[in-house]
Amino acid sequence: MIALAFIAMSLAWSVSWYAMKIQTQSFVSPELSVFYRFFAAAILMFLLCFIFKVRTRAKASEWRYFIIIGFCNFFLNFLIGYFAVRYIASGVMAVIFSLSIITSEFFSAILEKRKIERKVLISSLLGTIGLVFFIAPLVKISFNHQIIIGFFLTLLMMIIFSFGSALVAKNRKINQTPLYTLIAYCSSIGAGFLLLINLIRGNEFIFDFSPSYIVSLSYLVLIATVLAFICLFYLVQTIGSTRANYTSLVYPIIALTISVFLENVALNFLSIVGILFIIAALLLEFMPRGAFGKLKLNHLPYRK
Repeated sequence: MIALAFIAMSLAWSVSWYAMKIQTQSFVSPELSVFYRFFAAAILMFLLCFIFKVRTRAKASEWRYFIIIGFCNFFLNFLIGYFAVRYIASGVMAVIFSLSIITSEFFSAILEKRKIERKVLISSLLGTIGLVFFIAPLVKISFNHQIIIGFFLTLLMMIIFSFGSALVAKNRKINQTPLYTLIAYCSSIGAGFLLLINLIRGNEFIFDFSPSYIVSLSYLVLIATVLAFICLFYLVQTIGSTRANYTSLVYPIIALTISVFLENVALNFLSIVGILFIIAALLLEFMPRGAFGKLKLNHLPYRK
């Protein structure tokens, strides 16, 4: 069951990047497409809460986390992502985004008032070197500024997501919010922000009934959002959050393979070297804290 959940989660997030790409090719605006995605996901998550009898009443102390996480992880980062995928291949975005685990550690250290471990600093350096090797040949091949725009939009998306993820961990320690409840409220709040943006921009609430749009939207709602988070919940409860996040070593490679065949992404020697640096950075990040022995920096005591 653990292996099945791991495979399902890895495949779900591998294809989701290309599904986003398909969505942006529709006449429906990106902000409206993201709204449809999270509005539907919110309804389904609340239904799952009722079916599995998961707590749905929010505590007063949870609301500030719900609002910020909803804004970061279910609104702004995805809205940026839908624009970024117009300029850069979906698989390239997945590789860059996989480093969000490292940036999440930086934000977690800040929120928990502790020093950053040396392994995090080293993995960040490896990841940065890997990004330079990975993206430089793609920029040279394209001979335009679109790759650069997509690259920086994806970095911004990653940073915003990382901050929200760090808040998810802090909220879990303080409020013990069930993951189903967290996703239900945060996706609702994200959909609320998206609704506001659409109203401000005066977007007409139209829908694309083409097969490609309906299939990609259905996939993003049912598989990439609902099913993927159910698998994540099961893995976190069963094998722990660190081992559950090993999907970050899998989905970027699959997503990049999809881009090579469907988006004509060309990889050369430097790009492959860059990917290897990024994988090394992720592997280092997943090492146990005690593995570095004397290299590990002492943490400041946590203050509530």
